Amino acid sequence: MLGLQFLVFIDRKAAHCSSRSVARGEQMRLMRAGRAARDAAALVVVGIVLFATFEWFNFYETFGAFLREHEFIQLDELLTAILTLGLLGFIFGYRRLRDLQDEVAHRSRAERDVSWIAAHDPLTRLPNRVGLKQEIERLRGSDKAKLPHMAMVIDVQGFRYINDIYGNETSDEILVNIADRLREVFVGCFLFRLGGDQFYAAQEGSQTKDWEKLARRAIKQISVPILVNERHYEVSAYIGMARYPDDAANIKYLLRCALSAVSSAKREHSSEPKWFDPAIDEATAKYAELDKQLRAALKAGDVRPYYQPMIDLTSGRIVGFEALARWRRPDGTFVPPSEFITLAEETGMIGELSDVLFRQACLDAAKWPRTIRLSFNVSPAQFSNRSFGRKMLETLAETGLSPQQLEVELTESMFVKDVQLVSAMLEELRGAGVHVAIDDFGTGYSSLSQLSRLRFDKLKIDRSFVSSFLDDARQAMIIRAMIGLGRGLGMKTIAEGIEETSQAETLQLLGCHQGQGFLFSRAVPAEQASAMLQMTWPTRPEDNTAVS
Repeated sequence: MLGLQFLVFIDRKAAHCSSRSVARGEQMRLMRAGRAARDAAALVVVGIVLFATFEWFNFYETFGAFLREHEFIQLDELLTAILTLGLLGFIFGYRRLRDLQDEVAHRSRAERDVSWIAAHDPLTRLPNRVGLKQEIERLRGSDKAKLPHMAMVIDVQGFRYINDIYGNETSDEILVNIADRLREVFVGCFLFRLGGDQFYAAQEGSQTKDWEKLARRAIKQISVPILVNERHYEVSAYIGMARYPDDAANIKYLLRCALSAVSSAKREHSSEPKWFDPAIDEATAKYAELDKQLRAALKAGDVRPYYQPMIDLTSGRIVGFEALARWRRPDGTFVPPSEFITLAEETGMIGELSDVLFRQACLDAAKWPRTIRLSFNVSPAQFSNRSFGRKMLETLAETGLSPQQLEVELTESMFVKDVQLVSAMLEELRGAGVHVAIDDFGTGYSSLSQLSRLRFDKLKIDRSFVSSFLDDARQAMIIRAMIGLGRGLGMKTIAEGIEETSQAETLQLLGCHQGQGFLFSRAVPAEQASAMLQMTWPTRPEDNTAVS
């Protein structure tokens, strides 16, 4: 752990000063080399002058005669000692010179290591954003800057969920595996890790079809289950692509264009690589503005729960309300839920949004009779939090709503990734008295074996089956099977999207317990929902007093 912290520290510090220190070090080496050359030249000149002087005055013979005449002074012994010390000093200086050379080499390697760490991701060993910047600067200074280039951003989906549920060690292993797969795909290309779950690939050339093939191959490779600690994990990827000079004014802006393209692919949930389009920038700007407005709306309380009644198809009475998010702007217009709910999920605001809506819905529902149930949808992002069930029960206690009045709705795709975790959380809620419904049944990809392992109180038939089952015999058979499945597993069934009296009547005859849709009412504010509690809806065609 300390080693990793050290690498991160070095990476951050070096990212700011590596290029400056390398340049300064190179300058100092050049200065030292020039000074050494001047010193050597000066010593050679001094040596030649001294040698000529000694020869001119016949110094050696004169000095030898002086020593013989003054033997009693013992100058020869003194000179011998000086020569011995000089020889030893030469040996000592030579060894210190070798040590200095080793130290210089060590420092040079350290500088190269620091520069490498600054420009590379220590986990995947791929160049990072600093390395990308350095490569762009190198490229801009060469003749290749004028050649066509292709680029793409790979955004891995599902990684954050795995990180939240299974921890950093597992997610790190998955990132390393993904990086290795991308290396196999982008042979001969530049490959970088931008950070988090994003990668960047670039290549010289203008072959659009070849680049698209690489992108599709990358998506396919990433989607192959990854084995970590004897467990398989599944992730996917969105890819945005851009070309120079078609899309970007220069090499530097290729990354920006590719990022815009991948953002568009994520918004559209596109399974195909998406090329940059000038219109994408406008869409990105609108997306950012909507994100800003949503954050402000949450603080101002403009996003509130509305309530659509759930009707007992036999008695025609309201048995509960489903809380649905509605964003009303100050000018009275509404933002479609499909826009801001998706935005909240992509930007990570879904947790905050759901918390605000759930608390307000509980406060509203606490004023209803105890026989009226509140149905609330839970997003996959919320259910990935292990403390979600506990927090929900705490909110119930704080708002005074009985757990028996709450019905939590889950989509079937939520319990495919980790059945054990979802099962444990559902049992925690059910143990407190909360009812659990499976929403949009038949539109996901869960298996009946998984459905039998989890305990649900209600099965919601998706509106896509209800809308056409009167005219489609196959749809009618599917609905009949769903109702039979619910009855066999001891669950109530409710059909969504009922818009015609004939649909409600037929569903009631087939044994469906409850209905919901525009035939009965649209979602309304809390005040109108309370006023509707005493109303009864007819279930026969001859009665036409239903609320629209």
